[in-house]
Amino acid sequence: MNRRTLLKQLAIGSMAPMALTLSRMAVAREAPLRVIVPFPPGGGTDVLGRVIAATLEGALDRSVIVENKPGASGMLGADYTANGAKDGSVLLFAGLVPSVRYYARPPEDVLKQLAPVCPIARSPYMVAVNSDLPAKTLAELVAQAKREPKGLTFGSPGNATPQHLATELLQAACGIDMLHVPYRGTGPMMTDLLGGQIQLVVATVAAVEPYLKSGRLRVLAVTSRERLAKYPDIPTIAESGYAGFDAQIQFGTYCAAGTPEATIAALNQGINRALQTDAVHAKLAEQGFQPTGGTPQQLQQALLSEIRDVAGLVKAGKVRVDL
Repeated sequence: MNRRTLLKQLAIGSMAPMALTLSRMAVAREAPLRVIVPFPPGGGTDVLGRVIAATLEGALDRSVIVENKPGASGMLGADYTANGAKDGSVLLFAGLVPSVRYYARPPEDVLKQLAPVCPIARSPYMVAVNSDLPAKTLAELVAQAKREPKGLTFGSPGNATPQHLATELLQAACGIDMLHVPYRGTGPMMTDLLGGQIQLVVATVAAVEPYLKSGRLRVLAVTSRERLAKYPDIPTIAESGYAGFDAQIQFGTYCAAGTPEATIAALNQGINRALQTDAVHAKLAEQGFQPTGGTPQQLQQALLSEIRDVAGLVKAGKVRVDL
């Protein structure tokens, strides 16, 4: 073998790893974006996640697949994302605090597993009861709950979910004590509310609205500071005698910690573009959501603040974090 032939073969051999690397990079770029929803289909998180996912296909010029991975109050979906590829191909769509376990740890621990990508939207809750319950107002509900400690039951999509925390805040404000029944998602919770197995839920407009016209549910109040434009006759909790009360669910997107900042920035830009479209605004408004958008840093700040705020409920034993 002469020197020229040897150098040619060495050059070809040295290019092979580079070609393989470039090929893998192309696959990573072209792979579908998997949006993980940590709750079953049909709930507010699932509805909102699918609206955003459908719009992201155009904003990112990439196919998007929604996967429901429910269980353990969001922990399974959060763990799946945290342990996934660090290339931005797996995106967790969840409430502000993606997993119950983070309430029992120093706030910054969440950042060791998940990287904030983009704030998505917020929504007030509705305080809804089974229509067979005698209470027609929040005041009447509070009076009944005080007469019958632990006599009323309320449901949530899972322990330490945003809906559970909002209900605990409501109980603390009103001075009542109801029995908590956690479910594996909003769908089963709403089924049991309609069936009378539980009496009350604090749930998103998207979860409650489909059942309002049937007359099987009654909404006593909304948790935002102002009445909803779509339901101007429903009072706020603040108007019902509990000044300053304000509780709203917030949603955000996360990827595995260690994902390159440039990848996170590209995802953030695409999501913000999607949130600014009229179509998304209209679809979210139909479900009672208000688009927010913003930076990864804004989502991180809100996340850490929420964990610190809930620490009091954990210490009081109102929220279990030993799942």
